[in-house]
Amino acid sequence: MDSTKFAQLISTIVLSAALLSLGGCKSDKAAKAVDSLPATTAVLVQPVTRVTTSTLIAVSGALEADKTSPLGFLVPGRVNQVLVEEGGKVTKGMLLATIEPQDYQNRLDMAEAAVLRAKDAYQRYEPLYKQGAFAQKNLIELKANLAEVTAASNVARKALRDTRLYAPLSGIVSSKSIEIGQMVSAQSPAFTVVKTDLIYARVAVPETEIDQVTLGKSAQVSFAALQGRSFTGRVSMIGAVADERTRTYPVKIELANPNLLLRPGMIVQAEIESDRPLQLLTVPGVAIVRDADNLPYVFVADSASKTAHRRRVVPGVAHGEGIAIRSGLNPEDAVIISGQHKLNDGTPITTGQAAGEAKL
Repeated sequence: MDSTKFAQLISTIVLSAALLSLGGCKSDKAAKAVDSLPATTAVLVQPVTRVTTSTLIAVSGALEADKTSPLGFLVPGRVNQVLVEEGGKVTKGMLLATIEPQDYQNRLDMAEAAVLRAKDAYQRYEPLYKQGAFAQKNLIELKANLAEVTAASNVARKALRDTRLYAPLSGIVSSKSIEIGQMVSAQSPAFTVVKTDLIYARVAVPETEIDQVTLGKSAQVSFAALQGRSFTGRVSMIGAVADERTRTYPVKIELANPNLLLRPGMIVQAEIESDRPLQLLTVPGVAIVRDADNLPYVFVADSASKTAHRRRVVPGVAHGEGIAIRSGLNPEDAVIISGQHKLNDGTPITTGQAAGEAKL
């Protein structure tokens, strides 16, 4: 091969290598450009719900029993039985304690003997009076004596019954003041029984809000002692006179307590419905997530940029199937209810094909 042809061959090989190298660089740049495109996350969104409800009046107070019954013997004596302890449950008519009955039994026996004598005398002399052989005055005296001893017999019988102390209502023994062998006087405290199957939250409503409280209105009552558990009640009493020191009015909220879980003296926080309307924004509970500091937030879908934005919120109480949001959202916002745990602030998103959802 001459020198001219050899030079042409070398040029061809160099040009081919250069073209291959240039093509490889373009392919790498194209691949990198594809890789650098932002990935999107499929999510579901739901518009914030606007709800009109009643303004809630926040108050606090404590529980009190439906009825409180202090109990004591009506006759004096020595206690010989105590059948219940403090904190025990009792039913109406249940025997609680007794005192020694022998002295009262003896008095009843003597009174009944006197009744027999007086009745016998009256029955023997009444026929003689009818025959005119016995003075009317004497018969009246016999009749009066029979009435007196009969009354004395009834008193003795009642005193014997009063040596046994029964529960006048069903409830819980809140206090016990007697022990076996103790001498008690008539009407001295023995037990206190509280009726709590129905119980009341007694709260204090400021005078500036008392005009918004009406009988029968619903109220949510929560208890720190029960890990914040809440119960629904209704307003059953509104006080007529304000406390001179606090300028608050007493209000009672009636609560059912069939399992006796609620106890007198528990501290309560209550929210009473008023007649004043209130606009709420609510979101599904699943939309709310918490960060490492346990602070609540939601992700809001931005339809213009097709991205998700993290938004701090202040949740309120449950309302229907949603959670009221006190601050952090606007009525036109749409929150992400599925897929939010895979998001960061500014993550590109597309919505899934769930019924009723529009794709961003």
